[in-house]
Amino acid sequence: MSTVPSLQELSAAAATVITAFDAIPERPVAIADASDLGSETAREVVQRYDRNGFCVVELVADDPVPATLKALGASLRLGDPFIPPLYTMGASKPKPFSTISAARNSGTSDADHPSFGRADCQQLHTDGTLQDIGFVKAGVLVCECAADEGGETMLFDASAAYAELLALDPDAAVAMAMPGTLVRTANINGCTDENRGPTVSVIDGALVSRYSVTDTDSWAVPDEVNEDDLRRGIKFLAEASEPGSPHYAEFKVATGQAIIFDNTRISHGRTAYRDTADQRRCMYRGLFLRHPSVA
Repeated sequence: MSTVPSLQELSAAAATVITAFDAIPERPVAIADASDLGSETAREVVQRYDRNGFCVVELVADDPVPATLKALGASLRLGDPFIPPLYTMGASKPKPFSTISAARNSGTSDADHPSFGRADCQQLHTDGTLQDIGFVKAGVLVCECAADEGGETMLFDASAAYAELLALDPDAAVAMAMPGTLVRTANINGCTDENRGPTVSVIDGALVSRYSVTDTDSWAVPDEVNEDDLRRGIKFLAEASEPGSPHYAEFKVATGQAIIFDNTRISHGRTAYRDTADQRRCMYRGLFLRHPSVA
């Protein structure tokens, strides 16, 4: 578990934060072979991931399927995919990579999953919030088929927004770093586990965020936290995550593309989408406990 960072630790970590979305490359990184990126291509992916908090790649020759996601993860040294424990409860035998598709999951156990089986908007969140903050390091989404309409990926640079909050309102920022302020409650597979953790913390000298505002996330005011301070912090981050903010980005991951994002810095979500008979949105997701690196 993370310890409660001091104001000095928060300030030192915030001093290293850059505004990630002020220089997003227009073109994705072209990948000819997901199983062997080559040092130059791998270095470009890692540099964009470190600079922007995410990297979009174009799968030039590989099919956008789970096997390609596995190969891409291995090439970027992400380690084995992580399966959240709540997916393994009961008789469930989940695959290492999740299928996100209202059409593909219709009639399955994932049909009512708020992310995997529905076509409505998914609010900003980080993955693995039932685990300790910063546990899930990276996420990868491979797009087998984009939606006919909608389905844009939403990204929020929560770390940079928090660093701005810390400079403007230290009391509000410190309140959000206190344990118990952000509550995640499970609601699938009969699991009702809760994780009451901080919204932001410091791990190995870096700011780490788990900012999430879905229906399974809620705010709480621990005894040692001033409610007015916390509410100001919540309001600031909510406004910073709106379209038009320098900390917000939105774009469509196209068929045959993949996105690798830093789950400790960037919150993500998607807009609602509409399928047609010929074009049904389908993405594959993998979670990993390492950041990408170059061999």
